[in-house]
Amino acid sequence: MDPLLHSLFRPLQVNGSDLSTFYIEQKPSAALKAYVACYWESGPANRVVEGNLAASCEDTALLSLPHEETMERVLPDGCTDILLEYDPVSKRQELSYCGTFTQPFVSARQAGSETRIFAVRFFPGGAHYFHGMPTHLFTGGNYRLEDLWPESIAVIGERIMEAQNFNERVRIMDEYLNQLLLRRRTSDCDLMKNLLHRIFVSGGSVGVKELAECEAISERQINRKFGQWIGISPKKFSEVVRFQSVLHSIQSGGGLDWTELALKHSFFDQAHLIRDFRRFYGDSPLTAAKDLRKLSDFYNTRPEASAILKI
Repeated sequence: MDPLLHSLFRPLQVNGSDLSTFYIEQKPSAALKAYVACYWESGPANRVVEGNLAASCEDTALLSLPHEETMERVLPDGCTDILLEYDPVSKRQELSYCGTFTQPFVSARQAGSETRIFAVRFFPGGAHYFHGMPTHLFTGGNYRLEDLWPESIAVIGERIMEAQNFNERVRIMDEYLNQLLLRRRTSDCDLMKNLLHRIFVSGGSVGVKELAECEAISERQINRKFGQWIGISPKKFSEVVRFQSVLHSIQSGGGLDWTELALKHSFFDQAHLIRDFRRFYGDSPLTAAKDLRKLSDFYNTRPEASAILKI
């Protein structure tokens, strides 16, 4: 993949709206920017976040809010994740790989839980370089990492759980992925770069037939490549990208004219926009606008966060 693709597609989540948790993320090292969207962590907000967390973290954003049992909405974004769920008190940990999903779901946290999640969010297509398996095998599911990852990651999981702060956890995982990347033999795919570029530039409005004509290949070949690299069909992925484009328009603020928004993103009309948006958000664009306003302006409007914010 090409790291320049990241400037064309920046998936949004509504992390930080859950009042019972904190959420923090950081970019990968330069060598991994073509594959990894970010490292992130969430946990109970009633826990004291490490004091030296921001010491050397220039690309980090944190939301920390009073404890209250609520739920997080998780949105389709075309990405896949390695998840390390751990309890720093009981020392229990669980490693898993979450494949691409096309429907929203809710992540609930029980009041009083000490469990945290440290994760790697792979840019669309990025995880395939590391596990080397057809990504469609994991679509819509969450799998034990030990059952599919090419090299034992249990030791890395132990080191991450014992790390003193988020920066150290990021460093450990970043070093591991850099080493694994050097040993992997998965070939680069210029075709996938071109296809993703066309989809991102169009905001998800380009059709599969047009993609095939532009690349002078069959639609069947494109579908096969997307199953291997992305995990869902090019049509469904384009719909996710268009949904994310609408979400960015809503997040940018200002007056919202739904008819104008529908035309901007190549929907037939306002009803088509709302119907399609509900599939991926689980609610209306108006609800999304309210949810996004709950988040800090810092987290939502800066393309590259450069400090830590506590609320």
